[in-house]
Amino acid sequence: MGENQYRIELKKVLDAHKSNAEKRLDMIFKSLPENTKSIELMIFPDQDGEGTFSVRVSLSGPDLYVLNKAIEDTADIFNVKHTSQGLEPNVPMMDPFNSSFDINDVLVDVVGNWVKSIWDIISTENIKLPVTILADEGYGTKLPIKLK
Repeated sequence: MGENQYRIELKKVLDAHKSNAEKRLDMIFKSLPENTKSIELMIFPDQDGEGTFSVRVSLSGPDLYVLNKAIEDTADIFNVKHTSQGLEPNVPMMDPFNSSFDINDVLVDVVGNWVKSIWDIISTENIKLPVTILADEGYGTKLPIKLK
């Protein structure tokens, strides 16, 4: 699969799960602990570069453990899992040794844009903290994205 087709297929899967991600982010933003100083929307591509990943909210401020424990149940915005029936959600998989593009960079760029599109939809006027989309290990060509 070429880069353009990969982008299209990945975006289809992401968009099918957009409503759930919107609800999770909205719940987190409505229940931020008082000591929160900033919010990071972190993209974690798999180390093998095959196309699995997760998106998780991380809070910064004093006593990180307590802050992030408060949002633990809703912090995973999107998480690809290996199950006995295959991947859930069923994201496109790639062979990192037989690809003409850097899979994790493209993945992070597509997911980063998707997260930004959710931010643009949900109610964020009450968020007065810095909010940034970041990727683990510095993947992506268009990150970080500062949302606030």
